[in-house]
Amino acid sequence: MRNGEKGQALPIVLILVAFGGLVMAPFLGQASSSLIGSRIYGTAISEQYSSDAGVEQAIWDLTYDDLADQLTYPGDSTSYQLGEAINGIAPDITVSMDWEAIASDNFESGGWAGGIGWLDDWSPSGEASVTMDEDPYEGSQHLLLMANTGYVKRAVDLSSLYSARLQFWAKARLFEGDEKAYCLISSDGSEWTTVHTWAVPDDDNIYRFYDIDLSSYELTSEFWIAFEAGMQQTSDYFYVDDLKVKGAPVYGIASVSGNQTIRAVVQVVGETVSVLWWRVT
Repeated sequence: MRNGEKGQALPIVLILVAFGGLVMAPFLGQASSSLIGSRIYGTAISEQYSSDAGVEQAIWDLTYDDLADQLTYPGDSTSYQLGEAINGIAPDITVSMDWEAIASDNFESGGWAGGIGWLDDWSPSGEASVTMDEDPYEGSQHLLLMANTGYVKRAVDLSSLYSARLQFWAKARLFEGDEKAYCLISSDGSEWTTVHTWAVPDDDNIYRFYDIDLSSYELTSEFWIAFEAGMQQTSDYFYVDDLKVKGAPVYGIASVSGNQTIRAVVQVVGETVSVLWWRVT
């Protein structure tokens, strides 16, 4: 190369070096950020797959193992860790149980049309009322039956269910002798079965929870529930509050892997699983 050409090449080289410094620094910074982002994204995906595996395992345990037998009453829960690591992570699993809500009434409406899920209003007769007196279990009002005429009944459609439960709180006050109160059910509104009776030993004016399994009865499209007073005077009291009719069990599942949590609500009937809700958080 001649001396003149060398002199012309030097400025070009310097320009290229300067340009490379301007371009390469941001490029390397962007590449570094991309690599870090890729690692974070990859970790999140791995944790999500691990959490998903935890939910799937819980569903399998509910369907084919004895997990459902360990969860008997509403609010029962159990926690455990998946025995096998997924993507290097063993998810922590929590499963809780409740029953599917079909109908309910807490009598806060103050009348006979309150609640949800029923075919029609309560049908009252005799000494039956909704009152604020004598400390309702929940809220400010509850059902009151008195004497031997207080009676209410209401119907709900249970025809799509294979099992159902009737749950409520009740208390008795000032019973004497053979005075009683009754909870009754009927599949047709004609033939009635007494499923619980309150008598003198129960008249301590303390609310208690009652859970009645309806699965052995015919669950019809017009299934009736009734409460009846069998006392002697209007100074004898029977109260009911926070009444619910519930269907098949539903299970809440939370599976946690690192920073990823998957929550699901499922219903298991035999070997049929219905996913009611699923969310990644």
